[in-house]
Amino acid sequence: MSESIMNVESTVIDGSFTQPLESTRLPQTSNWSPNNTTIRSSKTIPCVTKSEQQLYKLYAQALADSEVTQDWSSWVEMMAINCQKCCSEAEISHPIAFRTGRQTQLSRNIRMLQVERDSWLLWNRARDTLNNTRQDLPEVIPGSSDRLIVEHHLINDPQLRMAKAVQGWLQAIKLDERYQADVKMAMTKLEPKRIYWEKTCHFLKSSYNANLPNPYITCLDFDATHKQKRRLCDTDEQEENDLLQIVFSLLRVGEYSKAKNICKSTGYHWLAALLSANELYHDENYYCSEANDIVYPVEGNQKRIQWIESMYELSMDMRLKLYERAIYGLLCGRIEALIPVCKTYADYLWAYTSCYIEQEIHYILIRAHEHELTDIEKHRVLSDHGLENRQLRMPSIFDEILVGCPTHIRDEAVLPFNAIQKYLILADYDRLFHSILSFLHTNNESNGSLLRFASHICLFLYEQNHSEKFNQNTFIEILTTYIHHLIELEFKDLVCYYISKLPPNDQSTIMAKFLDTLSNRQDKEFYLKQGFTYKIDIDTSLLILAANQRRDQTFDKENNDEIISTNSKSLNENDHKQLEALKLLTTFLSTQTLDALRFANLICRYFLNDAKYEGIRISLSYFPHDIDVHTIEANNRQQSEDDIREFKAFGAYIAALEAIQRWSELHQKQQENTSTATREDQAYLPIVIKACYEVFDYPQGWLVDITNVHQTLPDNENRQIEMSILRHKYIPMLACNLFRIFDLIKHEQETFRLIIFLSDSRKQQLYKLFSKETLNSVLLLTEHAAERCLDRQQQSQTGDITVNLFL
Repeated sequence: MSESIMNVESTVIDGSFTQPLESTRLPQTSNWSPNNTTIRSSKTIPCVTKSEQQLYKLYAQALADSEVTQDWSSWVEMMAINCQKCCSEAEISHPIAFRTGRQTQLSRNIRMLQVERDSWLLWNRARDTLNNTRQDLPEVIPGSSDRLIVEHHLINDPQLRMAKAVQGWLQAIKLDERYQADVKMAMTKLEPKRIYWEKTCHFLKSSYNANLPNPYITCLDFDATHKQKRRLCDTDEQEENDLLQIVFSLLRVGEYSKAKNICKSTGYHWLAALLSANELYHDENYYCSEANDIVYPVEGNQKRIQWIESMYELSMDMRLKLYERAIYGLLCGRIEALIPVCKTYADYLWAYTSCYIEQEIHYILIRAHEHELTDIEKHRVLSDHGLENRQLRMPSIFDEILVGCPTHIRDEAVLPFNAIQKYLILADYDRLFHSILSFLHTNNESNGSLLRFASHICLFLYEQNHSEKFNQNTFIEILTTYIHHLIELEFKDLVCYYISKLPPNDQSTIMAKFLDTLSNRQDKEFYLKQGFTYKIDIDTSLLILAANQRRDQTFDKENNDEIISTNSKSLNENDHKQLEALKLLTTFLSTQTLDALRFANLICRYFLNDAKYEGIRISLSYFPHDIDVHTIEANNRQQSEDDIREFKAFGAYIAALEAIQRWSELHQKQQENTSTATREDQAYLPIVIKACYEVFDYPQGWLVDITNVHQTLPDNENRQIEMSILRHKYIPMLACNLFRIFDLIKHEQETFRLIIFLSDSRKQQLYKLFSKETLNSVLLLTEHAAERCLDRQQQSQTGDITVNLFL
């Protein structure tokens, strides 16, 4: 068994799994999995070793493998193996900490890794114990086997099975290398001998021959010191104390055979016999066929019930040594005798659990042999003050520990991992999840070991359809916290896999938050593709990402600028994020492109309000120039027509702006080089006029809907307000700019034509959009044009010119 585990361990740590992670979600054409992923992080990660960083990947890989094989027991075992390997590597690096100055942090991290490993071992033992019960037990022949009686009872008592699993787990995690070394060191003090109290016996023999006074015992009964009220030789007294402490230390880790052997080797055969007396009676000869000639030895203690009662009284005899009473208390299940030697919370839990098991076994045997007991025995063990009154209960053990333990044990009991282990033992998953959340909320500094373990336990329970036993929102919050932890550590390649474990309704929100943390578009595109392979709703994720990029902005109707600045203001970081979101929408949305178009309109309104014309140009470049209602997917064709109208309105404005800018450049060039014969600015003027009139004469109005279907949208009111403000700001500004161009080149005819157009009732009477100050400026420019016409009339003495101009 150990050899196979070692083989598995070496395979796990190398990451060379036969089944890639993507096999649970991805088509075989995908080339991504944690196996071929190098976890990248630019931060200094508070981990002990690189292998702990590797744990994040190995956890994900093991989980993915189990989804394929549905072998969840192996998954739990794999988690424990991964943690054990990481602990071993960290412990090897422990001496380096003294030279690097990281002793305190390293020790803390190693301890957390050990606790994480121990928690997986608990869950592994608990699952094996609860799921694997012998179903092939023979029927019990009366008077033949107490062991079979107890095993039959175990099949129908999951609490007792769990208690035995917890006891075995507490013994296993106690038996580490340091503990074994301490026991071996203590055993070196004991010398093999044929008889106990050797020094005392030697003195008795010498004093008898020399006729000396004797202060020591005179017989070798194991209770001679109490009967005679005499003491042992100091050396024997110390050796006995050492032996009792060593025996208890071996019993603490379940090494009963070693404990009996050391008792025999040091001459304490009576103590070895006491340890053997606790074994359950079983006679295999009852269950052999008649043809079998082999006679098997009888095992265990047939009078165990009476012996336990004697041990129960003896364990509280204060004349006995501390560890002697503790040994007797362990054998008979008397917790009061064990508590004085418990030093840690784990010792307390082991003591209570062991006593609970012994009491349960004793009670089972009493009920099974009740007819064999005398009336006196029945009265003693079954009375109100007898066994039932002193019996422990597994669910109440944890409360009893807190009531009777010192403060430092109570503080240890409420530590996060100990609380999680408690609820795993009790199978109280609802309180388990709430305790995890409580620890995550109260701890400002994230605990990687706690998060890893808690998140994967929750995932395990969720995958095993235990969700009816806990609140799903709690599961979502825990897993989301772990995902944020991965993002914080920049373990990006694992994020999408864990997002896919969330319920579908929550995946998109977390995916959008993850995308928002990525610094460049290439990374966003890479992880969008990865999310798509895990069947995350990319469309919704992108729309949420776009919605998160929206910013509050004030659209102010008051505008004192009459001339449009041809220089675009610089885009800031938020602007670039919005443009990236728009690019992703136009690239990855499966249904092109109404949602992207609406987002483009939204940010274009912001850009126009801020005079960030470059942002509008970039937004326009993400869509085909000939976009129309037939090129997009939309349930409401009229609504999409309004969106396209709005989008093209921004295009018309930018075209007019670019034409004015180009004309300004040509005019400036002309002013600097007066020798040029051809007037390029004059030649370009028709293009400027045409571009501006395409805004003024926009079909049914610039930034005006042709239908009322947008009224059903939640943000329609704000949209209408914003478009109205932009109309009031930019149509007068564009008109003023054109008027000033006409004034510069003295083009009176176009000035009068533009005045007539702005006042035309058939063209929405655009002059009503002008503020009083702007209208005065326009009228002043018109007055200048009229004065120039009158001057020319006086010079030419021709009155028909002015009439023709106005006509």
